[in-house]
Amino acid sequence: MKLPIELKGLGKGLLVSLVLCLLSAPVIYFTGLEETIMPTLGNLILAAGIFWCGCYVSKSYGSKGLVRGITMGLTFFILMLIATFALNSSLIGLKTFLYNLVLCLAAGGLGGILGIGLSDKAI
Repeated sequence: MKLPIELKGLGKGLLVSLVLCLLSAPVIYFTGLEETIMPTLGNLILAAGIFWCGCYVSKSYGSKGLVRGITMGLTFFILMLIATFALNSSLIGLKTFLYNLVLCLAAGGLGGILGIGLSDKAI
């Protein structure tokens, strides 16, 4: 069964985020780093996963990198929003909603732009 590139990219982006989370937890635990950096680190991990996702998808297609990257960022954001509603909807506030939306769109867009540059199919 052949999956669409978007689903592969989404899976790879989620995998990158998961691996970075699993790597950052022992680093924070076993070093002298303060736990107060966790929200910032979480945002960086989220952005890295979405960036990877947007880059992979636009590299695979070779065109419309910004649009494809923003689309993947929006898809990632929607999945994250659904998961948050399902697990703990009290975590959603207007400020965090808007911040995460902008972060997802920017990371996806930038990843999409880089993916075009890395693509062999670029026109």
